[in-house]
Amino acid sequence: MRDSYTGFTDSSLYLAGTGEGLIHKCSCSNSQQFLETFREHFGPVNQVAWCPHSPDVFLSCSSDWTIQLWKQDHLKPVLGFTSTQTAVCDVQWSPKWATVFGAVNEEQLEIWDLNWSILDPVSVQPAAAGVKMTSLLFATQTECVLVGDSDGQVTVYQLKNLSVGDITDSSLSPKSRGPDGESTVTFRFKPGL
Repeated sequence: MRDSYTGFTDSSLYLAGTGEGLIHKCSCSNSQQFLETFREHFGPVNQVAWCPHSPDVFLSCSSDWTIQLWKQDHLKPVLGFTSTQTAVCDVQWSPKWATVFGAVNEEQLEIWDLNWSILDPVSVQPAAAGVKMTSLLFATQTECVLVGDSDGQVTVYQLKNLSVGDITDSSLSPKSRGPDGESTVTFRFKPGL
């Protein structure tokens, strides 16, 4: 279960995902009850992430293989996303583009652009052999995504030529993998439907 304390204009409010698949809106001033409960996931909620561009929108991801897009005044999700049949470990919004978010499951990094497709990620980067991806973070000052893995390593992927809504010529490439130095692996965004 991960809590999310940002997003509300009232800093005493926060969201808490549960092992039962629920997301509770809570208040620091009232620990006796939940203010609201968001229900859609059928497995543990692994992350809740507020959109930095819209204070009433958030994403959640779960071990039920799904990512859900929510508005805080709706108790059911606005959109749901699934790309693989594995638990989604982490989801984060891009700090630069309002329609872009990233997600990792044990097998891969996914970059989604809602302007491009709501059915498929615009980019998929498989995990290295024998390694499970566990977490991600968009860098705030550069166009990079950092991905943590089960070996305790962090891989930095550079977003190249990302033009939101028109990304057929864009690419991601690993900059390095821990102390092993530079990597030369590059992959291209695939067109969405």
